[in-house]
Amino acid sequence: MQQSPSSRPRRSGGSAPESLADFNDTGLLAEVLPAPGQWRPVPDVSDRDFWDAVDAPTRQAILTRADEFRTQEWPVLTARGWRDFVETGNRTRYEDRYFGRRRRTVASALAACLTDDPNWHDDVLDGVWLLLEETTWCVPAHDFSAREEGPRLPDPARPFLDLFAAETGALLAWTLHVLGSRLDERSPLVRPRIVEEVRRRILVPQRTDDTWTWFGRSGPVNNWNPWINSNVLTCSLLLDQDREDIVTTVSRVLEGLDVFVSDYPDDGGCDEGQMYWWRAGASLSECLEQLYDATGGALDGYAVPKVREMARYPHRVHIADDWYVNVGDGPARTEAADTVEPHVLHLFGRRTGDDEVVAHARYMRGEGAVTLPRLSLGRSLFALADPEWAQAPASATPAPLTLQAWWPQTQLLTARETGGQVGGLFVSVKGGHNGESHNHNDVGTVLVAVDGHPALVDAGVAQYTRQHFGPRRYEIWTMRSDYHNVPNVDGHEQRPGNEFCARDVTADLGDDRVDVRLDLAGAYPKDAGLVRFSRQVTFERGEAAHVRWHDEWELDHDPESMTLHLITSAEPELDSGAIRVPTPGRALRIEYEVRDFGTPSVERIDLDDRRLRWVWGPALWRVALRAPQPRRRGGWNLDIRAEQVG
Repeated sequence: MQQSPSSRPRRSGGSAPESLADFNDTGLLAEVLPAPGQWRPVPDVSDRDFWDAVDAPTRQAILTRADEFRTQEWPVLTARGWRDFVETGNRTRYEDRYFGRRRRTVASALAACLTDDPNWHDDVLDGVWLLLEETTWCVPAHDFSAREEGPRLPDPARPFLDLFAAETGALLAWTLHVLGSRLDERSPLVRPRIVEEVRRRILVPQRTDDTWTWFGRSGPVNNWNPWINSNVLTCSLLLDQDREDIVTTVSRVLEGLDVFVSDYPDDGGCDEGQMYWWRAGASLSECLEQLYDATGGALDGYAVPKVREMARYPHRVHIADDWYVNVGDGPARTEAADTVEPHVLHLFGRRTGDDEVVAHARYMRGEGAVTLPRLSLGRSLFALADPEWAQAPASATPAPLTLQAWWPQTQLLTARETGGQVGGLFVSVKGGHNGESHNHNDVGTVLVAVDGHPALVDAGVAQYTRQHFGPRRYEIWTMRSDYHNVPNVDGHEQRPGNEFCARDVTADLGDDRVDVRLDLAGAYPKDAGLVRFSRQVTFERGEAAHVRWHDEWELDHDPESMTLHLITSAEPELDSGAIRVPTPGRALRIEYEVRDFGTPSVERIDLDDRRLRWVWGPALWRVALRAPQPRRRGGWNLDIRAEQVG
């Protein structure tokens, strides 16, 4: 199926492409793309040698998950459930059922391939038929009906091509690819129905509508672009019955992906956060892999210079275990249930020749199964069909634990006390602007972990509601700068928008010392009266490793208040001139001058949201450090280090 990176052929001429647009020539595409029905990247159910050879732990893990689903009734999707979002803004009540159908279908499809058991084939048929009978494959939050006056229900004559419609189309295409013969045995109606519904809902809208915001002709794009395109490619390569349709689809995919890659910073940083990377950079790599595999390497998008930097993002924001530096709506822990498929990263690293990327992906898998049933059947199938992934040893593959990294365009720093070791301090500093994708107002925030455990943190995001993507987004506490590790200036918080940004950002990275400087004044409204707010974070390594944090401001008036907020993962213990944040091992000790702040106040933030509780447990804490008599010019200092317990 997949060729090894060392043996991949180059496109004619041998020169490396500068961009994906270099491949977007219909003559070239017509020459190198496979004929309809000729791309068969993974074995189907009839290849019993392949499916019977899947290792026992992986087989057991998949069958256990599938059996768990089969003990339950198939979820029912109702008009009332759809209108629930329209009327209340709640997403989870409908989406839990919506995604439940798809998770079960994926698990049943894998179980059917592993066992060739008629009972599993029947379960797959049930899932497929339920999906085909849905009026729309879109979720309410994305559909036309959620934003327009009128029917308040989805219109089957206006299919909306969103993330999950595309994902559903690919699920059906992969299911037909590996289980088509078993579905044919049950009814001759299933195959043509899948082909027609995918054509009508996915392929025709992709080929004929230029107004999709994710397509790239109407402005900047984000993870929607590669996520949708990766699934559209699957649908076309597996189901399209006309070669010209395949060429048209691929040409438009390449056009959209070129916009995505061109807009991406040269440093490869993902301003949407590490969780969204798995549907941004990772989905891009899926597009590149499908094009590479389907053309025998003639379309080698991995050779585009910027692509390699994208692959390096996850392991460079890794703290330890499943903890990561989070920005924007990205959580601080990986969400392994649906989004994260380590094999995608492993293959990405191999194709780009980066051993650290490969090692991190293998570390993420641990001793576990080759793959687990998630929302993407295609990701699991590619993982199962990749012998290098299946056979990669776990015990000899620790996490890379990169010493430090700096993304100059994204303006993000990560640095640890000792490269390759979890123990010690880990620091992250963020600049950037407040118009980033899935933005939080967090310019200048600082995160600190001790021995792999986050102590000064970013809360992340709760379960999405309509408010998260509406005009009242920044009324949500997790979005506000007052709930990040940045100052409140005379009662003013940071504002959203590209124009609210860090200024004069510099980073100096050395073996013994890391120093980041930035001016936060630009992130605040003019009414705050800031001339400058200089933040300097210096990380000194060595026997007495510590972080020196110096803030200095100048305003055009004497302020009534200057407050520094700190968000902590555990209840802080206060002492005169010190704040102690417990972690499972050593504590984080934050020392300050009493004359700078007086006595801090501490607020417990109870977490009643299941997503936040999954990351942090029942609560976070907010410390408020207030300057007792602020002047138009002033400053404060913090000294941060690890402290032994007891």
